[in-house]
Amino acid sequence: MDSSPSRAVLAVSSDVYRVYLHTGFDFPEKGTVKKWDQGTIKITINPGANDDPKATVKQSDELVMKGMKYDIDNEGTVDLEFFVDKEKGVGEPKLVKIEIEGKISSCGCVDPLYIREVDIVWNQVIYRFPIHNYLSSVCCGSSEKDEPQHGCAPYLYAQSGGGSVNHDELEGFIKTARDKELNIIKSMVPWEREDRVGPICGYVGYKKYNDLPRFLQFRQAWIDAFASSIIEGSSNLLPAVHFNYVSEYYGKALERDFKSFADYMECFVYMGEKVGWKKTDIKDGLKVGHIFQQDPEFGRQIIQGPNSTKLWKVEELSETWKAGIDKIPSHVIDGEDIDTVISDGRLYEIKNSGTLEGVKHGGKLSKALTGYSQTWYVTHADVLLFHSKARPEEEAFVPVLIRLENKNDGEPETFWYPPENDVHKEDPTYLAWLFAKMHFRCADWGVYSIGTHYARAHAQNEVFAISMYRNLSSSHPLFRLLKPHFQGIVGVNCQARESLIASDQNAFAKFMSSGDDLPQLLVNCCKELHYDNMVVPTDFETRGLKDVPNYFFRDDCEALWEILLNYVQEMVDLSYHDDKTVTEDHELQHFVKEISDPGFKGFGGAGFPDSLTSKEKLVEYLTVLIFNVSCFHTGVNFQINKYLGYVPNAPPSLRTPPPKQDDVITMDHIMQSLPQYECALAAMISLEVLGNFSPIERFYVETKAEHKLGYLGENMAVSEEQEGCIKRMVVKMEGLRDTITKRNEEKYLAYNVLSPQNIPITTQT
Repeated sequence: MDSSPSRAVLAVSSDVYRVYLHTGFDFPEKGTVKKWDQGTIKITINPGANDDPKATVKQSDELVMKGMKYDIDNEGTVDLEFFVDKEKGVGEPKLVKIEIEGKISSCGCVDPLYIREVDIVWNQVIYRFPIHNYLSSVCCGSSEKDEPQHGCAPYLYAQSGGGSVNHDELEGFIKTARDKELNIIKSMVPWEREDRVGPICGYVGYKKYNDLPRFLQFRQAWIDAFASSIIEGSSNLLPAVHFNYVSEYYGKALERDFKSFADYMECFVYMGEKVGWKKTDIKDGLKVGHIFQQDPEFGRQIIQGPNSTKLWKVEELSETWKAGIDKIPSHVIDGEDIDTVISDGRLYEIKNSGTLEGVKHGGKLSKALTGYSQTWYVTHADVLLFHSKARPEEEAFVPVLIRLENKNDGEPETFWYPPENDVHKEDPTYLAWLFAKMHFRCADWGVYSIGTHYARAHAQNEVFAISMYRNLSSSHPLFRLLKPHFQGIVGVNCQARESLIASDQNAFAKFMSSGDDLPQLLVNCCKELHYDNMVVPTDFETRGLKDVPNYFFRDDCEALWEILLNYVQEMVDLSYHDDKTVTEDHELQHFVKEISDPGFKGFGGAGFPDSLTSKEKLVEYLTVLIFNVSCFHTGVNFQINKYLGYVPNAPPSLRTPPPKQDDVITMDHIMQSLPQYECALAAMISLEVLGNFSPIERFYVETKAEHKLGYLGENMAVSEEQEGCIKRMVVKMEGLRDTITKRNEEKYLAYNVLSPQNIPITTQT
């Protein structure tokens, strides 16, 4: 007969702790449910409290969750009830320690388990301990219990609720645990400062993605999706490449040029379907194909396409334009005087020449792809744009002058102007202007890909994430605010350095003119990074872009900035009472210092402060980081299929140099300059890999019909007050979504990339 005391008897002499262990993570398209049963999880309440004379609580014995199975690939919960003798005086659960005692496998290892959260119910109060990390056990035979195991910390600590800022006010046992955890994580996330060509942003000190700590890697659903897209893309490209090898072996390889724009449009549908593009992306690409030759469409894409970060109002003409400005035909600026246009603030410029300085021509992989050795020309290309008063508002922003220079071959600069409005499309002046626009787009492709996208929206974000892991403990309220936004960025960048932009696996060299010289281009792009450019309202005002019509990127960015700024202000107010609490927060100050140096050491800190002394500056700083990693990345990344996939609109490479001033351009010449079939296909494959959401993305606004999960569920800021801040922010995001939806009604091409339902909260592609 069982002689153990009944629950009722135990309840009289014991404190009852109901422990809920939440594992796995949610994503809409679940695969097979997998269970983890490779060890015993042990939880200690208030670890170290017995050694702290000032502690108001005591340490519990280990609470052992034995013989349980835990969900891996989807959210799951296991709960057990523990009775702790009241005489032990454990009391309120303020801190927990979680560790695993593993089973011994043939290799002496166990698989890491993802733990989302531990909840403890005590005295009818729920205490939430957010984890969002992986845990493994000590390897067989290892006595180093404080050393990382299997890419995981050997144990995890967590404070309940909203976390805390000021170490000096914490009970000693909590401070000791925080410092211990932070030192372990810091040892696992080193900086790398290897600048072979020139200074670039600091990055994590691991060469291979698989060597990263497990918490810096992707969750398995993302890994599976990425691997699948790479394999599928390669399988679609290989038959075309293999055909060229066979053709060359038996004789002359087949040149697969597009014969006309109509021919390309027909092929575009086939290629899009072949590489797995969504029907909506193919449809949008075709829409672009119908109108891309029009100057108003060129101007619209400057302000509504993926790259408008280099646009500036012309306050005074620079030397760049002196040799060509006087030749601008009167009709392209509505018969106005150019000085009047400038003084009215209606002339704008994009100068890509400086960013492309020293970047050599490409084409080294052209023979492997096409069967022929080709030169892909890197052309210095700049453009002037005019805000017309005479045109309809939606057609008012147009290019009026393009400067081209083949500097690699020592050719002189040339200037190109729009033809008369009634010129036929077969006229050489029309085709010369069209070809000049293509050369600008080609130059912009490289600057966008490596500058706007990788340097600004990836490399910078990695600096923020590394410093967060190294300097903010997981119980710090700012770690809990930032962690959902920084999840995945180190992993995706490490993967890119290994598989996309590595010297021996350079995906861009397969289709992009500047792809062969990515290290130099990256150095040039990183030099342009600056903190001030990331403060959204200041940036648009500094560049003089407040009056540009239909600049939806600006409008949506400013609206998003305001929502996030208010959200961050509310969050900061919960933890920082005055400027002094900011100054005295040593974890925060170390976090800020490492972003400046070593993160941006190569650029003198790139305008990033090395300390913060006020709540106001802290709120701006955190908003900069969150905005860049979510909203900015979204705005420049998730339209690339629409605009860059239709090759004549934005050629990633061109096989003939920019025209000389007296060259007669024909349609045949343009078609022979565009990338061949294999290179166009390679570009579309890369865009498909980079331009789609990961399967585990979280968005600012949930959309169940599209299987898009919302912010709540990924958040580590779990106190009632913190979740209230999140919910108020989401309500404002929903209002912005509705405004953008209404604005897009009856638009030929919708601008909805920055609708909050389309903005992932982090950077994972």
